[in-house]
Amino acid sequence: MVRIFSVKIPKASTVNYEEVLDLLSEERRLRTLRYRRKEDRIRSVLGETLIRTLLIREHHLDNRSLRFAVNRYGKPYLADLPDCQFNLSHAGDYVMCAIDQKPLGIDVEEIKPMDLSIASRFFAPCENQEILRMPEDRRLDHFYQLWTAKESYIKFKGSGLSMPLNSFCLQISDGCIELVEQEGSPAAQAECYFKPFHISVDYKVTLCSESPNHPKEIQNIDCHELLREFRERSGPAISRK
Repeated sequence: MVRIFSVKIPKASTVNYEEVLDLLSEERRLRTLRYRRKEDRIRSVLGETLIRTLLIREHHLDNRSLRFAVNRYGKPYLADLPDCQFNLSHAGDYVMCAIDQKPLGIDVEEIKPMDLSIASRFFAPCENQEILRMPEDRRLDHFYQLWTAKESYIKFKGSGLSMPLNSFCLQISDGCIELVEQEGSPAAQAECYFKPFHISVDYKVTLCSESPNHPKEIQNIDCHELLREFRERSGPAISRK
């Protein structure tokens, strides 16, 4: 079954992300240090800390032996554990990780005021038309639900920016999300399954996975407890060569 884990970031001044930097990959450490805002550094650190902690906890792996790689489009995977599929997403106060044995993607977005004319540039015609048919007070909510669903599908496919958002069409009805042909008819065969999750009125979260076995809820992990567990399970710092 797919599992989803979420970390809500507390007030930035209370998060000591530096204490785990030397337990992460060199690439992550350098990327983190390039961020100018502390909030961005925290999100960067928590993402890798979360997946490393889950792998150590569930597969009894040594943190220093974990080797991450990326496919040709930049989607990360664990080089020595091909049957373990995971995907990370973060926005605002949340960092999330979905994990399974089959391909999947997850996306979280913070709902902010948006010029919805952007939908005509990035969404498929059938999706843009659906937004325009809606009452005005529902459009923003629908836009973000659709956005997270489309992003989760691209991440599920592992195609990155090579797959334009308007190259496929999704239909949302009564909380059900499905892939449809551009003309609006259902896709001939479902290659994936979507599920939206509610974490806050200010956020949208959507999972897309090859497996239809979705969890009912997202498992929440306290930020400070995550950092503490990671330090305790990791042992010495990763060697820099």
